[in-house]
Amino acid sequence: MSSYTAISVVVRHVILDKTYSCVVSQRPAWLIKEACTATLRGHNQRFLVPFARTQLYQYSFFPDAIRLWNSLPPTTVACNSIDTFKSSENNSKKIDKPYESAVDRLYKKLMGKVPQSVVVVTTAEYDILKNRWMNKGLTCTSFTNVSYHPPIVSFCVNHPSKMHDLLLRTQHFAIHVLGKDQVAYSLEFAKHVNDDIDQFARVPHTQGHEGIPIIAGCSAVMQCRVHSVHTVGDHHVWYGSVFDAVVSDNAPDTLLYYFKSFRSVGDEIFIKAFEDATLPYEDWTHEAHLRMAWTYITEYGKEKATPFIREGIQHFNEQNKDKVKFGYHETITGFYISIVADSVNRTSALTFDEFITKNSFLFDKNVISKYYTKDRLYSDDARHSFVTPDICPLPC
Repeated sequence: MSSYTAISVVVRHVILDKTYSCVVSQRPAWLIKEACTATLRGHNQRFLVPFARTQLYQYSFFPDAIRLWNSLPPTTVACNSIDTFKSSENNSKKIDKPYESAVDRLYKKLMGKVPQSVVVVTTAEYDILKNRWMNKGLTCTSFTNVSYHPPIVSFCVNHPSKMHDLLLRTQHFAIHVLGKDQVAYSLEFAKHVNDDIDQFARVPHTQGHEGIPIIAGCSAVMQCRVHSVHTVGDHHVWYGSVFDAVVSDNAPDTLLYYFKSFRSVGDEIFIKAFEDATLPYEDWTHEAHLRMAWTYITEYGKEKATPFIREGIQHFNEQNKDKVKFGYHETITGFYISIVADSVNRTSALTFDEFITKNSFLFDKNVISKYYTKDRLYSDDARHSFVTPDICPLPC
């Protein structure tokens, strides 16, 4: 059997509400297999391969994948190698930061005066290889009633979003209306987490329809089947047909937020908890420090953000003085303000998740040692006032 048998493979990739087709012909069978398996492996099962058949290889598929495949319009991308395929795929992901007009800014200011209910959307996907349910949750404030008869609700997620990709596959979700005493849950599901992290490890929950995790103690919970989804501007709008609902008569009032600057829900809830010192101290991690600095710097710029960052850390430490071990350090704070500001200037990122993905070096706690010797950094002068680096000058 010839290894160069003329074959044609179509790979469709669900991303940004579109389906991309890659046609590979007159290529060695091993290359076809490598192209399919490499892309599947590299993108965490977001590639659906419902038809890839040759005399040498045959790929299986799930009925749900076929239904999803058929529901999306295809866009053909001609490719003849793995590198070409990856290049075309990467181009499809690029999203330019939109220009913000005067009307945009006024609209954001107006919406800052409208109270928003805080909800957590959950879904689950069964991982055959690990033989367990993979639970995911997301905090958002865009929940609204669409129809009473039949009962249909909607919510929005950022574009792009991992949760959006997951919902395309699961086609089921639950919406949890949080009470005033559940701020911790809103923070938990607003945090950036890797795919292998269990978001529900510290959250009491049960399992609902199709494995959907149901958070305990909420004001209300609705289980939904996907009705439809549309991409509008910078968000995906999801509509769900409610097939089961529970309302608690004993739950406290609904958790509401007024968004002062129209940050993302996760950033707003996080910053409010930080400023009020209600953020659990165990959540005041290195990543939380970075998120706080990124939020202020992207909103105000480095110079105006600096006093918010300094005074915010000192206030938070004062409210948690029985737990603080190291204490406030002026030079370390100034260093990270500069390094984060420089990364913000060099990186086009619409969300904190995008920012830290593109600047993962910030998680290296030893990065400061490239600029300061230990003697200079941990001197009394450096703790109480900012001192310049003695190894390498700061970038910003």
